[in-house]
Amino acid sequence: MNIQIIADSCCDLTPTLRRVLRVNTAPLTISVDGREFIDDETLDTDELMAEMKQSANAPSTACPTPEAYAAMMAQAPMTFVVTLSSRLSGSYNAACVGRDMALEENPALKICVLDSESASAGETRIAMLLRDLIDAQLAFDEIEQQARTFIAHMRTRFVLEDLSHLVKNGRISRMAGFVGTVLNLRPLMADNGHGEITCLEKIRGTANAMARLVEHVADQTAGAAHGSLTLVLSYCNCAPRALELQKELLAVCPALKDVIVVPTGGISTVYADDGGIVVAF
Repeated sequence: MNIQIIADSCCDLTPTLRRVLRVNTAPLTISVDGREFIDDETLDTDELMAEMKQSANAPSTACPTPEAYAAMMAQAPMTFVVTLSSRLSGSYNAACVGRDMALEENPALKICVLDSESASAGETRIAMLLRDLIDAQLAFDEIEQQARTFIAHMRTRFVLEDLSHLVKNGRISRMAGFVGTVLNLRPLMADNGHGEITCLEKIRGTANAMARLVEHVADQTAGAAHGSLTLVLSYCNCAPRALELQKELLAVCPALKDVIVVPTGGISTVYADDGGIVVAF
């Protein structure tokens, strides 16, 4: 079947994973004090982080245009699109408008737009599922049904090391950020099941926060069959930490068959910031 997968650029992919999954990326744009970064394969995330750290302002982001989505959708008779949570970005709405534009031009197309209700590793995990279902040659409608069921049950968790970006974009107050930094607090964050971000708990110190993340995943996967789950782990500028977490997760979570480790792209770097870890399963 000639089915393509499109994901916005918050879907974290290595070059190898991009080739294996055969994902076409719709890039978002990041602006830091008027300087624009296109979130594609040419983006230097180290340069982006340096600009973010030097700025007193939060970076802004712009989603792909409906026209850009429509042009990509027209390239195949059937398309699945995975976007950032509609509660965090306009990417989902832009893709829906793009779908309507593409269908008006060619009503024979089949297009499914999926709100990941997540970001980063969550989008990557959904793209992996779609590739498996497509390669299994399931019918388009069956793939859509299974993908939507998976999204409804998928969990996304993340730990932030740097709170400065949350202060800059107003998600926490300057006083809360200051207190968190002084007390060395690391928030363990999660999706609330509807694509919004919530704080599960605050842990003292990065090492303790990472240990708690592993415990949390072990608790959440305890009821699943042995070797039945794949977890995606995205990391922002902390590869050794990510690889250590990969080992620990596989050691203490029998339900995990594999832990796929990927560096964050530009948009995920904006969300996770330096030292951040995002997992989805």
